[in-house]
Amino acid sequence: MWGALQTAFCSCLLNVMPRLYLSPEILDLALTGDEFDLDAESSKKIARVLRMTPGETFVGFSGFGREWECALTAIETEGKPRVKAVLLKERDVERLERVRISIAQAIPKGDKMDLVLQKGTEIGVAEFYPFDAERSVSRLDPDADYERATMRAGRYRKIVEGAAAQSGRADVPVVHAISDFSTAVASGTGEGVCFMLDESDDALSLREVLLRDPIEWSDETPPKVMLLIGPEGGWSPREREWGERYGAVAVSLGRRILRTETAALVAATILKWEAGEI
Repeated sequence: MWGALQTAFCSCLLNVMPRLYLSPEILDLALTGDEFDLDAESSKKIARVLRMTPGETFVGFSGFGREWECALTAIETEGKPRVKAVLLKERDVERLERVRISIAQAIPKGDKMDLVLQKGTEIGVAEFYPFDAERSVSRLDPDADYERATMRAGRYRKIVEGAAAQSGRADVPVVHAISDFSTAVASGTGEGVCFMLDESDDALSLREVLLRDPIEWSDETPPKVMLLIGPEGGWSPREREWGERYGAVAVSLGRRILRTETAALVAATILKWEAGEI
């Protein structure tokens, strides 16, 4: 019986088509019906990792909610792999979003931001606003170190593209340019509800706030909710004052103190659960 289950499981895996992000430049040519070249990273994945052959199919997605079944037409493996493909047909995409969540995350040290981006994308977060807080351990001034900030932003976008492909999303979350606290909180309070996660005793729990002020979840017009996440050192008194002045609602996630990267993912999951997406 165990052997039969293994066979069925492997068969299921083999029937799942790989998913690849198609950039706007690639799609411009692909939508004409002509052959198109995959980018270097996707070509390497197809030729060297998955070892696919011409005639096999994959799913290409736009990052804006559309996806297509595609077929490989040519694969060159000598030197740097080059892969050509063609669009076969557009696929129906199920709309799952009942709340549009954005995470404004004070950039944590090390690679913790990568975790927030990857897992947040898998959960269904729509936008990310990385920013420098007053007590951030890792600080990066986009104006003073433009090249480094640009490289980091490019890496962030690659992470969400990969996570979107892995999780079956047809859209790719927007990763905004690195900013400061005031820019992030203004973006959240200007278009919807903004929850400022706060470990202080004065903050009500997220559950209490949702019971007091219910959000109307909707398939047609999903409400916008921003989660404002502080740095490892916590919010400064001035940031708490600014948040209150802008209209952000201070909330907690219970009695336990969560790491900054954990708080973002827990809060996003709670909102997706409340909206009925999970």
